[in-house]
Amino acid sequence: MGKIPSRRFKGPFKSVIAKAQSMQPQFETDLPRFTDFNPWFTETENTRLQVEIAAVIRDFSESSHTAKIEIQTETIAQLLTESGKKYHKLIYYVESGLGNTKAMNDTFGRSRYKKARQSKKEMISLLNHAVTAIGQENYLTALTASGMPPTLPDELTRMATDLSTADGKHEMLKKQRLLVTSQRIELFNSIWDKLSRISSASKILFADDPARLAIYRLYDGKRRNPKEPENPE
Repeated sequence: MGKIPSRRFKGPFKSVIAKAQSMQPQFETDLPRFTDFNPWFTETENTRLQVEIAAVIRDFSESSHTAKIEIQTETIAQLLTESGKKYHKLIYYVESGLGNTKAMNDTFGRSRYKKARQSKKEMISLLNHAVTAIGQENYLTALTASGMPPTLPDELTRMATDLSTADGKHEMLKKQRLLVTSQRIELFNSIWDKLSRISSASKILFADDPARLAIYRLYDGKRRNPKEPENPE
């Protein structure tokens, strides 16, 4: 996945949309004069600008991806909590059937739990480790005799699988968001390039028309306080 492209405009996305919406209708009205000045200014370019403006106005893809990532993050948190409960249930039967000794704690990975509680990958590894430990020597017999449900090993395996699946989806969504963000910036850059070209030509075409120049001006002319942080949205 490549890097997110640099913005060729300053300020938030909504400012570009507002400027495009105010400039495009006037540009369409003045298009014959622009075309006479430079053949690049055509009805086709005006149509492209209109299409791009419409696309960014209805673009909610970035916020949608962010929401999906937040939902998936919450899903993983819930799975980690449930995995922790299943693991502690196993440890209860380990203590009852095999004893609360350092050897047993090491065998079933108890010292790894604190770290695993904060990491999906660590939890997946711990659950798989615990399931493997259950099958060693005569541990299963002793754990079953202590009251461990016969379904618990399968439940631990399923939790590890569910966490792995959720993690994979989470990573995929993050990569998709990077792609969506890149495409969005490229679209806004394309709009801004057109607006910049129109604005530059207007300075020559309408040098004696301050009202028109104000419409084609890219920025409002106010100087931003250097101590005031930008809010690029």
